Amino acid sequence: MAAPMLLISVLLIMCLPFIPALREWLRPSDVAPLPVRRNEINNLRYFADSFRHTVVGMLTIDLQTLQSIQTDRTVSINDKLHVVHQRLDDDAGNGYLPATLNVLQQKNGIVIFLHDARLQPGSHSQADLFAAADLLVGAGASLRACSAQGRITLGADTVVHRWIDAPCIQVGSNAAIDGRITALREIRFSGGSRFVRAGAPAMHFGDASAAAAAAPQAPSPRMRYLLDDGAQQSAALSQHGDYVVRGAYRILPGTTVFGSIKAYGDLHLGEHSCIAGSLVSNQDIVLASGCAVLGPVISQNDIVIGPGCRIGTLEAATTVICRKLSIAAGCAVHGVITTHDGATVALEEKSHAS
Repeated sequence: MAAPMLLISVLLIMCLPFIPALREWLRPSDVAPLPVRRNEINNLRYFADSFRHTVVGMLTIDLQTLQSIQTDRTVSINDKLHVVHQRLDDDAGNGYLPATLNVLQQKNGIVIFLHDARLQPGSHSQADLFAAADLLVGAGASLRACSAQGRITLGADTVVHRWIDAPCIQVGSNAAIDGRITALREIRFSGGSRFVRAGAPAMHFGDASAAAAAAPQAPSPRMRYLLDDGAQQSAALSQHGDYVVRGAYRILPGTTVFGSIKAYGDLHLGEHSCIAGSLVSNQDIVLASGCAVLGPVISQNDIVIGPGCRIGTLEAATTVICRKLSIAAGCAVHGVITTHDGATVALEEKSHAS
């Protein structure tokens, strides 16, 4: 008799730590989003930073000294490292010398351009590229990975297979970044472009000059409200507090929520809604046009962001996490975007005025 009682007591003791988690699973009440670290953008730039350190470590002469050498040659430092001194005319002329074109095709090699670099339209580069100035990639070109100390401009229909990093990046229409794209200051995406992960203090999708104003900071502490499945928003367009919804939820157009929302169904924001906190959903999140969200936007499924939306601010970088993202032209996002199946920038609608 003593042995079964002892066994039952041991099992009860072992199960006690799981009771709070079980209660939360059965009756959700937590509104807190995933924590966002301020250095998330820097973490996203890990491969770019490692590549840059590798380049600096491999060179025995600093870049400024190399740039001052008057030559149009491509010099091989070793089997994997090549330095291009050639300057191209504004019209790109006939392109680079055959020696340069050969090293660009070397797998796992590193090619350093000491001056402005330009890759011809339709070209294919298999080496990792580093430009000490600007890098211009012609339409339809493909490359493995690239970094620049100046601006990188990707032409239409270009493909980057691994990663791309620079202070500022312009992504052409229908360009595809199969890995991560990061910038120290700004990324501008054109319609039809695609990526998997992106990070920068400012990311503009098409012309974002008319994007919504940044959402305000929510006061703290705040009341927390638990809403059952099927709950409807009250008629008031100013909501104060954090909301946990055990189902789907829809925010009326023009509403400002001074807090965060976590829904366990689809979460829809009406036009020109403003969320001074975070949005979290187990299902889809849809933002109609002109919405602003200050904090993280996190979905276990897909996110659709309409035109003219703004997420985060320059002073408070945030994060967007989902399975698949569709974002319209005219939006601005500050921080990091992480997807599982990729993000697509919708093509800008053309005017049909006669």
